[in-house]
Amino acid sequence: MTNSPRRVLLADPLYHVHSILHYRAALGSVGFENAQITVVTSVLSDEEAQRVETFRQSHPRLTVRLLEHHQPITGRVQCWRCFYYAMREVEKMLAQEHFDYVIYIMADHMLPFLALPMARLWFPRHFAVGIRGLLFWHNGLRQTATTSRRKRVEMLDRWILGRALRSGAFRRMANLDRESARRARALEKTPLSVEGIDPVDIPESDRPRARAKFGLAPEDFVFVMFGALDDRKGVIETLEVIRDTPVPHERIVVLIGGRAVPEFLTRLEAVIRTCPYRVVLHNRFISDEDLPDYFAAADCVVCAYRNFTASSGVLLHGASSGNLAIVSSGGVMEEAVREFGFGEVVSLDDRPAFGAGLQRLLKLTPEVRAKMSEGALAYARARDSRLYMTQFLTPEELEREKPVS
Repeated sequence: MTNSPRRVLLADPLYHVHSILHYRAALGSVGFENAQITVVTSVLSDEEAQRVETFRQSHPRLTVRLLEHHQPITGRVQCWRCFYYAMREVEKMLAQEHFDYVIYIMADHMLPFLALPMARLWFPRHFAVGIRGLLFWHNGLRQTATTSRRKRVEMLDRWILGRALRSGAFRRMANLDRESARRARALEKTPLSVEGIDPVDIPESDRPRARAKFGLAPEDFVFVMFGALDDRKGVIETLEVIRDTPVPHERIVVLIGGRAVPEFLTRLEAVIRTCPYRVVLHNRFISDEDLPDYFAAADCVVCAYRNFTASSGVLLHGASSGNLAIVSSGGVMEEAVREFGFGEVVSLDDRPAFGAGLQRLLKLTPEVRAKMSEGALAYARARDSRLYMTQFLTPEELEREKPVS
């Protein structure tokens, strides 16, 4: 294994709630323990900027360069503008400094620029160094379209993806969906990994202490819903399904952690008042230090999101504590649950089937539940944050990383 320190430029044009997980994973990856990592990112608020700065202060190998605050993103055009600005700033940095790797967290919105004929003129140093990054299914290549309009959009997406891959800008792309990776490789022989790593730390779980912290009894079956709370998360629909399904409500506790937007909070609290089971709502930002306790205390993580096909940090955190899972159909979460066998796949539009899935989980024997929990842990271990940087290395580079026997 090489001991010479590397210089890594980690470009994160749209800072988001999981960004620091990626930064931490890059710093702790096997073979990169001595790497000097420079993060270039934009933030939405002073609070986010302070969070990044606090993280930087505790990691001396990390340098952070903040771009201008961006506005809340409400559409694809805004994303493109943000990425274009970030790419131009990265291009300036590459003209002044040397980096061994240039890695973009989420590269989807780079694709239209790299598909244009003048891409090499706009971003010559990106092409010279070679971009590595994460390409997500829900933007990079759409799932099979069902309407004529979506079919046309899907054709455009595929054309953009093919042009971008053929441009020669990419050295290694990690894709979080097998089918999309297969289609992309069919367009052009570009080094795409079959499945990328969305990083997760495997915690030292103290389940009794975590459950005591939330006032949970040993016989309670705890569902956890986590993250920024809005209509996309399916929180209200899930509470209603649990309420309307004939299950032992006296055993059920729903633990909800995350900040809710005001209009949504009003409706959420109204539904909670109708629930015949216990609901614990923590309407606030959950710190990285407190986050593991929510999943250590839980039995099942609920990710029944609406119109969502990407991976989920919530699912991964739940899996790292051996939680069972309820996930929405269609997408990377369904793939994970079906492959590793640790939960139920549901749709918010089919409430009877959703309720049947709840009943099956609550009736599991201890032996079956233990087997499913082990499947969840296997899923999390395959995405251990210490493996994060390996998804961006070519087979030749990976070979050089192997320890000398």
